[in-house]
Amino acid sequence: MNKRTFVISELMQNNFIEETEQKVLLEETEESGKSLLKVQLPNAQKIFCIKNVDKKHTDMYFFKADQKYSMMKRVDHIILEHTEDDTWNLHLIEMKSSVGVQKWIEVKGKFRASYLVSQAIAAMLEIPLDHTYLYTTYEKECFDTCSETMPVERRVRTGNIPPKREWESGRVELNFGEKIPFDHEKVQMSRNTDGLKGNVQMK
Repeated sequence: MNKRTFVISELMQNNFIEETEQKVLLEETEESGKSLLKVQLPNAQKIFCIKNVDKKHTDMYFFKADQKYSMMKRVDHIILEHTEDDTWNLHLIEMKSSVGVQKWIEVKGKFRASYLVSQAIAAMLEIPLDHTYLYTTYEKECFDTCSETMPVERRVRTGNIPPKREWESGRVELNFGEKIPFDHEKVQMSRNTDGLKGNVQMK
């Protein structure tokens, strides 16, 4: 048994990380945003998946707990993908029913905190991360329906990209002292009697 396998199977909680096939089902079970996403990773040789990260006690208590930093927040799912060309990709997936200005700010906070957590987990498993991709699933966009009672939604700090433009651009800038850009894909879901459903083929 190599070190990576030992750490996952013996030192981590059962089912914290699952090794999966090239097709993965990711689920959000909260009634307010019940969703099922079918993910395909056609170039994967090996996939490690951490499902429902936000429920798996990944708090790092040396992070600031102040809500404005979102360091205690997590995305819904993390995937570590080992590709055919021997690189490792990180995929961070957040599932929402709707996205507007305030929700987008919250999502970006989750992406930033989860990226750092993912780097820590990858280091434990001696996985060198080559590329990082971000995904947000949603049913509705609400960027043009800001609340008149929340003027903060209408203000954009100097140097920041307007939320709607960033959402539509396919690139997200996260603040790590410097603005670091990441590829981002918005994945629209369709609603049926069981909730939201969608598909995505990852890069």
